[in-house]
Parts: sequence; structure tokens; C-alpha cells
Amino acid sequence: MQYLGHEKGDPQFDEHRRTFITEEDFQNISAAGLNTVRIPIGYWIVGFDHSWGNGTDTWKVYAPDALDYLDKAIREWAPAQNILVLISFHAAKGSQNGNDNSSPETLGETNWFAHQENINNTLDAVEFLANRYKNETAFLGIGLLNEPQSNASDVPILQQYYKDAYVRIRNNVGSDCLLTVMPMLWQQGPYDGNWATFMLPPDYYNMRHEWHDYHVWGFGADKWTPDKIITWINSVETKYYDEWKGNGIFVGEWCIASQFDMDDKTLKRFADAQIKMFKKAVGGWTYWTWKYYEYPLAVDTKSEWSMKAMIQRGMLVW
Repeated sequence: MQYLGHEKGDPQFDEHRRTFITEEDFQNISAAGLNTVRIPIGYWIVGFDHSWGNGTDTWKVYAPDALDYLDKAIREWAPAQNILVLISFHAAKGSQNGNDNSSPETLGETNWFAHQENINNTLDAVEFLANRYKNETAFLGIGLLNEPQSNASDVPILQQYYKDAYVRIRNNVGSDCLLTVMPMLWQQGPYDGNWATFMLPPDYYNMRHEWHDYHVWGFGADKWTPDKIITWINSVETKYYDEWKGNGIFVGEWCIASQFDMDDKTLKRFADAQIKMFKKAVGGWTYWTWKYYEYPLAVDTKSEWSMKAMIQRGMLVW
């Protein structure tokens, strides 16, 4: 949008939003036997920034009216198909991980942790969303922050944000919606930090601990084969879910993409191993993603990143 400007960019975003995910997709998701959709959003969706400090107009750079489509998903499409919606806070002001999925002003820079006004903006936004949808039957809850990534000294800042968000949503809004918390990306496992004892009942309720479990990065051909990955899932990784002692695990992202060109038989074994493991996640799972764009801009019907394509191909059965 910084490059295109609103005159050229807004119509393109509107066209994408109108056509990429539609009511028909929710019908297909329901027909596939799925009951939950996780929708990523950015801080600009709420259309305001009441935090103090500099940069309170940065949300205006983005294409407007995204909230209209979230409204439509939660208030019309999802309830018509008996689907629940989990809102995932993917892009916090200042960026919580520096990656493209959090829309940093400069790729690689993480400024969310360092500035309280950015955290305040996120708190205001999740409170706004919880209040907006608290009476909607299809509103499941909010993933409070997607894939935070910083050093160990920032873990207390992250955990305090989660506690503050909980108070805002439970006390200010009066909502008992589901809330998921994510550790730092490097802390996803049963032994990392104090997350297994974080925000537990009875002091906190309706909480889930979110992991993202991919077998793409770190599973290259220099050390791995498809059979080795499948064996590792079945014999080693599955124990992580058995040994976890904290709030119920929700696998917010996974897929059957890899660094290998697997034949259908091997790919099905790879998918089955993951699905079997994820049945141990009491909070369930959501796949990343329902549809996948390839270049030139067209929906790819073969990519392992596309759940729709993999269901049609017979690779995903649960």
C-alpha cells in the first residue's frame, strides 16, 4: 500500500477480499467436516489507534474496510455452516516478530516489545474485537498474538501482555471467549521456560496454549528423508504432546508441505502421522492455509500449503 497508494491499492485489496475467500469456501469447509476457521488480522482492522506516542496514524496506510469482511465471516457465513471463528492477531503494531506475516515497517525489525504504546494498541484492539463479537454465536475467541519472536529478556513483557489482555476481555468486556497464548517461537516445546505453569486454572479459564508445528524448516535433505521425518513424528515428536503439562495445546498452524517432492503414498503417510499426533492436542488444530496463491496470481490446486487442494487430492483424512 505504501507503493500503490489508496487510489490504486484500495480497489485491488477490495477485489481480493471479495473473491479469495467467499461464502462458498465456508460451505466447502463445513462439507469437509471441519468446525473451526482461524482468521488472521492486523492491528489496522479496528480503524483507530488510541495509544500515546508517535505513529498513531500508521494504520491509515493500510487498505480500509477489512472489518466489513470479518463481520460477514463471523455474523453470516460461519453461523450458517455451524462453523466457529478464532481471530488470530497476526500483525501487531511495531511487529512482534519482524517477519512479513506481521507487516513490519522494515522487514526483520521487531519493535512491539520495546514500546509500550505498541502493546497498548494491541490491548485496545483485542478488547475492541472481543466486545464487537461477544454475542455472536460463531465467535470462538482470539489468538492474542501470532508467533512472537524476541530474546529471553522480553518473555516477561509478552506474558504481562497476555495477562493484561485477559483482564481486559474478561473484566472490561465480560466475555468468556476462548483465548490462546503463544510462547516465543523458540520456546515451543514441553520443556521451554515457565509456560507450562502460565495462566492456569482456577485463576484463569478457557485458555489454550498455541503451538505451530511445521516440518518444512529444519527438515532439509542434508539430514532428513521423508521416512526419517515420519519416523521422528511417530517416535519422538508425539511425546512432546504427551509430556506437556500446561493448558491444553491448540495447534494453530500446520501443513503437509515439506522440502521434498513426495509421491502420493508417502505424502499420505506424512499427513496421517501428523493428524494422529495432533489428536493429542486437546485444543484441536487449524491448517495453514485453506487456499494458497501461486504466481502468477492464481489459486494453486496442487500445493501442500492448500488444505482445500489436499482434501480434493485425498491426502487429508481425519
